[in-house]
Order: sequence, then C-alpha cells, then structure tokens
Amino acid sequence: MHQALLVPEVLLSVFAHVKQIKDPLYTPKPLSRQCLAALTTTCKTFYEPAMDFLWADMDSLLPLLGCVTRLHPLIYPRAQKFWSRDIEPLSELERSQFLRHSGRVRFLSVSSDDDFRLLYFLPSNTCVLPNLHSLSWVVIFTRYLHFFLSPTLRNCYIAIVQPELVQDSIGTRCAALEDLDIVTMGVMARAPHLSETIRSCKALKRLQCPPLDSAAWKHLSTVPTLLDLSIHQEDFSSLPSKLDTHNLSLATFLNVTILRFCFAPIEDTIALMQHSEFPSLKEFEFVAHILPGAELRPLLRALSQCKACHTLENIAISDDDPDVEEPPDNSFSVVRELLCFTQLRSLRLFIHCSINLDNDLLLEVISSWPQLRILSMYDTRHRSPKVTFRGLFAALRRCPQLRTLNIELDVVNIDIDPKADSFQHTSLITLGVYDSPAADTEAITRIIFAMLPNVRFANTWTKHLESLRASSNLQGGGGD
Repeated sequence: MHQALLVPEVLLSVFAHVKQIKDPLYTPKPLSRQCLAALTTTCKTFYEPAMDFLWADMDSLLPLLGCVTRLHPLIYPRAQKFWSRDIEPLSELERSQFLRHSGRVRFLSVSSDDDFRLLYFLPSNTCVLPNLHSLSWVVIFTRYLHFFLSPTLRNCYIAIVQPELVQDSIGTRCAALEDLDIVTMGVMARAPHLSETIRSCKALKRLQCPPLDSAAWKHLSTVPTLLDLSIHQEDFSSLPSKLDTHNLSLATFLNVTILRFCFAPIEDTIALMQHSEFPSLKEFEFVAHILPGAELRPLLRALSQCKACHTLENIAISDDDPDVEEPPDNSFSVVRELLCFTQLRSLRLFIHCSINLDNDLLLEVISSWPQLRILSMYDTRHRSPKVTFRGLFAALRRCPQLRTLNIELDVVNIDIDPKADSFQHTSLITLGVYDSPAADTEAITRIIFAMLPNVRFANTWTKHLESLRASSNLQGGGGD
C-alpha cells in the first residue's frame, strides 16, 4: 500500500471521492456503496473510515435493523412491504446489535414509520443516532421523533408538528440546531405548540415555518445567530392563524439578512413590520394570493420604516390572483414607496395592481438605484404601456450595470432613431417586453442591435436579432 494512504487526511479525501461516484443507468445498488463496502474488507486501515462513509447517509432504518441477527434474513436481500407487521419489538439483547453502527450515521431521511414499532421497548431517553447532523422527517406522526433528536443535530426538516414536539423540546435536546424547516397542514398551523417549539431553539441561523404568535416573534428577536427567516402558510390550509397584534412590542432582529413571507396574512405581516427593525436586512420577499394596491402600499411603507433603507439589496413581491380589480385611473404608484432603498440591486414586481410606470417614473427609480442589476415590473393586465424607447434609453444612461430588464414598453410608437443616437448600453443581457401585432419588428430589432449590443433574450425578437447579428458578422468577415 502506498505510504500516502497512511495519512488520514489523504485517505478521507480519496473515500470522499469514492462516495461521489455516479451510478450508471439501471444499477440496482448504488455503485459508490458497492465500492465502499469492498473497501471495508480490503485491510484494517481502510475499515473504519470506509464504514463511516458507508453508513453516513440513510433514508430508512432498514440497514440498522438488518444488523439484528433475527431480522437480517427478513430484510435481505430485499425486504417485503409491511415485513415488520407481525414481528416482535427489539429485545434488550438486540438493542446493541441495532445500535452497532448508529454512531456513524450523519444524515437520515424518514418517509415511513412502518418499522418504528420495533423500537417500542427502547428507553424513552435513548438517542438512536448520537452523531446525527441532518434529519428529514416526512412522517405524519412524531411519536418516535425523540429517538432521533441528537445533541449534534444541525439541520432538521419536519413535515408536520404535533404536541409531542413540545414534550420533546427540540431546542433543548438539540442545542446546536441551526436550520429548522417546519411544514404543517390545516389547523395544525394554528396550534400553540408550534410557538413553544420555536421558543425552545436558541441558536437558529435559518428558520422556515408557518405564521407565529407574538411570543415566538419576541423570542426570535433575541436570537443573535438568526440570519434567514421565512414564514410560509400552506396555500391549501384552512383559515390562517392571526397574530395577536395587541401583544406586539418593538423588536430588533439585529442580524437577519433574509426575510420572506409566503401566503402569510398581509395584515399580520404589516403589523409585524411596523413593530420591528431589521438593520442588516438584504433580501425581502412577499408572495400572496391577493394583493390589491390598497394593501400593498402600507406593506411597502412599513418595509421602508424598518431601518433597512441602507442595507436592502433585493426585493421580490408577487401575487397569483388574476381577478384583482384595480381602478384604471389609480393615481398612486407603489414603486415610489421603495425609493428610499439606496442600495437596491434587484427589484421584481409581478402584481396585478397598477404600477403606473411611465418615462418620468422609470427615470426617477433608475436614478435612485445606481447599483441596480435586475428590474422586473410587469403590469400583468397589459394596459397600454407608457414607457417609450426614448424614456427607456434615458433611464439606461443612469444605470450602466443593469443586466436584466422586464417592463411594459410601447413598441408601437417608436420615438428614437438609432442612427442619430450613438448611445450603447453594453451590460444589458436580458430585455423582456410584451410584443404587439402592430409593432414594426424590423425597426425594433435594429434599435436593440445598435443600442443594446449584448442583449441575447428579447422575447419575440430573439430570432430576428440572431439573424441580424449573423448577417453583420458575414459582412464584417467579407470586408476583411
């Protein structure tokens, strides 16, 4: 054996590459696992590290149960469905066989609890996987979850929350937990145990969960490690939970950089934002089913007042209800509520209320955001666009780093001559505007070709652009 393989770091690096081997098509057993299994029998030096890699990732308890002498012939070569239904739970002697390699497991994904009844006689304080780092629990009931709440757990995904979680106290049992993702269904999202579960976690860096009460929000504001916070209400749920706004007090989320609300009650979100400060916020996202302008404006005003004017870089707001009716002459523009965010790099608005974008407003917003890279503001009702080519290029002069632009543009009334204007914006790569049957395709293509030389995606004009560029290249080649 080469002396280099006696160096632990080298050996671990080699085995890590073995674990990444991709399987050929129709392989019944992962090739990487076959290789690691073979390495365990090669020599004593290889055995321990190869076994660690072999057992590191599991998507069920079957491999551990297969270590039990009584159960091995029932599981291998292939366990039948419901094989454990009439099997007696593990005896005290068999527990040590079951736990033989449990300390090597780092990642576990659970999608069925059919075999968990075999753990019935395990002491309730048993930690089945003492070195577990990541757990994905996609099982309706959490009766056996406490067996897998390891003190080393860093990442946890739970598909439903039940009262047992409070009894088991995830945060207390998993003091090192950094990433918690909770998905609930229907009335479960309103249960008080969700708040208690969240309040037991003291070291979270990332949290995604259903709407919370004021006690949970107050606790989260005291967690200095929290960076990424997402509130998600399932769109198939019953009536969403209501934030007890009368118990809200001013809270500062000192280090939160990402804040998302997906289908959360907008009145609760506004109330929370009005009572919160996010001095480190860089990214904000809000998704709703219905988002009329009368509700969007106070949301944006609350966002502008949460101490993030000089830090926020990315904003994305959208709704998915095409039936929202807005007055056609709605005079206010929601965009002006965002002008205070001087460091904005990306703004994506896909909403059914009126944006009222015209040449003057486009120039104003572009001038306010000199670092802007992405701007998407679609009027989803496709009202008559008010931004003209002249207004577009006047704005682009103020934003040399813009790479993606999606807006409503008047492509019928062309008010610019590319031959008379030598301006070129070389950073723009994607231009998305809605076409019109009345548009002069050739004229528009020549404007983009002359003034936006690096645009590669321009909706219906892409093929015409490619043809014009190919023709230009041929002419250039012929001249040489």
